[in-house]
This record gives sequence, C-alpha cells and structure tokens, in this order.
Amino acid sequence: MTTAALFANPGLAPFDITGYQGVRGADFYSIDPLLQKLLLLEFADGAPGEQAAVEAHLREYGALCGGVLNDLVEAAHKEGKYGEVVHFDRSGTRIDEVRYCPEQREARRISYEHGLVSLDFFPEWKQPFRMFHRMALAYLANQNGEAGFTCPVAMTDGMIRVLKALGTEEQKARYLPLVAGKGSASHFMCGQYVTERVGGSNVGQNRTVARKQSDGRWILNGEKWFCSNPGDLWVTTARIEDTNVIGMFLVPRIKRDGELNGCRILRKKDIIGSRGKITVETVYEDCEAEELGRPAHGLANMIKYVIQTSRLHVAVAACGMSRRAFLEARAYTGVREAYGRKVQDFPVVLRALAEMQILHSAILATAFRTFTASDSGRAATQLITPLMKYASTVHATWITHEGMMLLGGNGILGDFSILPRLHNDAIINETWEGTHQIIAEHALKAWSRPRIHADFFALIDANLAAAPNELRAGGEALRNKLADYQALGAEWLEANRLFFCDLLYNLFAYSELARLAADGDSVALGLARGFEEIAARGKSGPARPDGVFGDAALLQSIVAW
Repeated sequence: MTTAALFANPGLAPFDITGYQGVRGADFYSIDPLLQKLLLLEFADGAPGEQAAVEAHLREYGALCGGVLNDLVEAAHKEGKYGEVVHFDRSGTRIDEVRYCPEQREARRISYEHGLVSLDFFPEWKQPFRMFHRMALAYLANQNGEAGFTCPVAMTDGMIRVLKALGTEEQKARYLPLVAGKGSASHFMCGQYVTERVGGSNVGQNRTVARKQSDGRWILNGEKWFCSNPGDLWVTTARIEDTNVIGMFLVPRIKRDGELNGCRILRKKDIIGSRGKITVETVYEDCEAEELGRPAHGLANMIKYVIQTSRLHVAVAACGMSRRAFLEARAYTGVREAYGRKVQDFPVVLRALAEMQILHSAILATAFRTFTASDSGRAATQLITPLMKYASTVHATWITHEGMMLLGGNGILGDFSILPRLHNDAIINETWEGTHQIIAEHALKAWSRPRIHADFFALIDANLAAAPNELRAGGEALRNKLADYQALGAEWLEANRLFFCDLLYNLFAYSELARLAADGDSVALGLARGFEEIAARGKSGPARPDGVFGDAALLQSIVAW
C-alpha cells in the first residue's frame, strides 16, 4: 500500500502523537534544575575545580542515560531477553551460571566504566568521590528504572564499603580489584544472600549454619530464599554452629582451587519488577566462606555497612523512577490533544503534574541531604535513612501510577513508554530492605534516642533559619503537629507508626524545600508552599483557592521547572 493510499483512510492519518518518543534522547542531567541546584549547594565548599569536574562527569552520564543506555535497557527488557540460569555445561558439569543478553551486559559495562560506585579506584579521577556524586550517578541511572543493574550497583557499593571497613588486607587485595578496579570484567556482579524462607527482616531467625574449620575457613549449610544478583561474590548471613550468633560472611562463586563453590541455584524467582537482573533461590551444601569482620558482630555489621547502603540506594532509586515518570507525563500531556485543547491545559491535569513535581522534588531534596549527612557521620542519619527508604518509595509508586493514568490507555502499554516497567520496579523497590512496618520501627527506635532526636531537630532548625521568613511559620506548624501526636504516648505510636513517620518526613522534607528557597527563587518557594498544602490535605484532598494550587501561573512554572 502506498503512503498516499494509506492516508486516504482517515483513521490512519498522522495525528498529534505520530512519531512520539517521550523524553528519549534527552540529557537527564541538563534538564534537571533541582539536581543542579543541589550540586551547587553541595560543592560550595569544594576544592578548586571539584564542582566543574563532578558536573562534567554527571552531564556525560546524563546524556548516556537518556541516549544509549535508555535504548539498551529497553531492548534488554523484552521477552526472550531476560537473564537465565544455566545449570550444566555441555559435558554435564555443574556450573550454575547466570547469562544475560548482550544489551544487558553492555549497559552494565558502560555504567561500570563510568565509575558509578568505584570512581575513586580509577586513577584518572583526581577529586574526592563524595556520597553526593555517587548517588547523583545512581539517580540518573534509575531514570531508566531498575534497568537490570541499579540493584546490582547498590550491592556492589555495599560490598566495596564493607571490604574497605572490615576486610583483611588479603581480602582487600584479592576482591577490591575484582569488584571495583578499573578494567575488571565483573560489572556489578556482587550480591546479597540474607533472606530465608523463615523471613527476611528477622535475620536472627536464620537457619543456615556456619561451621569453622581448623584452617580458619567456614563451611555453610542451609538455604537462601532471595538471592539478588547471583554473580562473582556476595555477602551472606549464617548462624554460627552451636550458638545464637548471626555471623556475616563473604562467599566467592569460585573457590581458590578453581572449583565451583557449594552454592546450588535452584530456580529463578518470578517477580513483578526488577526483571532485568536475576533473583534466585539457592541451597548451601558445604559452601566455603570467609568471615567478614568479627563473627560475633555479624548482624550489626551487616546492618551498618550493607543494609544501610542498600537503603540509601533504594531511596535514590525511588527518586530516579519518580523523576522519569514525571518527565514522561509532562512530555505526553504537552503534545496530546483532547476536546480541542492540550491535555496539560486542563486544570485537573495541571494540578496532577504539579503534585507529581512537588512530591518528587521533596524526596529528591531530602534524599540528597540524607546522603550528605551520612557522608559526614551525623547522628540524624540513623533516623532519616530508614525514614527516606519508606517515604521515597511510597511517593515514587504513587507518582509512577499517576504518570500512567495521565497517559490514559497508552499508559499501560509496555511498548509505548517506560511507565508500566517503572511502576512495577517502584513497587519492588518498596519491598527491598524491609517492609514499611519494619522500617517504621527502625525509624521510631532511632527517634527515641536523645542524641539522634536532637541532631534531627538541629537539621530542621538550621534549614528553617536559612529559609525565607514567609516559610518559617509552616515549619513551626508541622513541628507542633508532630509534638501533639507524640504526646499521645508510646502505645499510640506503636499502633500508628507509619502515620508518625509521615509526620517526621513531612517536617524534614518541608524544611529542606524551605532551605532551597533561601535565594528567593519563586519556583522553590512554590514547591515548599505546595508541599505544605499537600501535607495538610493529602494527595487527593481539596486545594485551597488562595493557595499554590489556585494559582495557575505558578503551577505552570512548577511543572515547567
């Protein structure tokens, strides 16, 4: 059929989204004014040339994320392209090897060679590798969803940190070049094997047993129910034989003699999201392991170095996914027409986009403050890390869902946009490193400690002191609301721990947005005031005619930012 004949059929004529590509091809760093603003604040005290070097590195990776990485990830998430477990080689020898498609391997290689979590191991990088920089890279990567490698990036980051902190000199020399060194072929192939069928968060119930040998090696026997990213090296937990002590161990896939270690992969998990990387079930059968740190401190070290790092990555993943969902919804509603108008011009759609932008901006600002607080060792980190893990993932799932709804029927088509995959990945991201109820318990335990409590309010007070006068009253109102509910007592807090965590987060997030408005930026002011409104009424409650959501010009500025 000729082109002319095709267009003779009015149903097949070009229309407003003919050839629509969304934000594919964009430089995700250059179109993100909030990330750029946060970077300026972070590096205001940096060494000469540091800020420019970091910005250039982020800009380069932002272009890769919107370009070649976007295309590779999309290609790797098609049926027939997902990773598979190969149990035996052609001669019948057991190998339990994970094999990924070429597109997935290439996406990992590009990101590894850009130094996502190991830039300080690359000799050409002459600047410090701050937490902010590391997490900004992860944020850009997660704008393509979990992508099959951002969860492995998180676990590789945890592996690097725990080896640096607790590894023996021999372990550092043997394993750090493998997982972090430039030129290594192990592109984010580190894993975590903690969860068992008896539970994940309650690690103390682990039934896998570790038995020490006369030569200092450990032998593990048991099973692991969720093994994320089976690869070259992983951390695991096990109960030390004849004790109630949970130890932390380092397990290589291949033993020193070149033989396959005694970890048998049973099957690949069928999960709704994060499908680009494999999660499996395994059984340890006389699996050789090395102690990592003092065995008696295994559980505490696992939480301090590995789980905490993963929680930071969960928060930044939520930020990346919510950002991409907003970008796609804004792009689509800006070109799609209905009833003779651009969809974005309908007040109800403009409000939805503004709420997405405000809630995303809040989790991004608070997440990056959490990262810098962690870098500097502030006590408040013990509260704001679990708080951010919870709050960021809840909002990201809502934002990705809202984005799908704004695209209408096209929003549920996996071959039309990234949104369905983003949404599934966001739901999975909510479950990693503890359920909401468990995370809230950790946050409230931290809240109950005077030193942490005091440092949290020191952050709030400093933020509000820097904020414009017109925003300080909002902070005080949120603080008073928090105090009123806390006065209801411990029993009430226990039953309403998620609600109370929402109050803590709202105060923290508002103060961060207020701090960003210190320079009088009208959009930053609008973000803070809009967040205060949403915190008061909820996402779907009625907007005040005299507030941010009654000002169409301000909403348009917020959406366009």
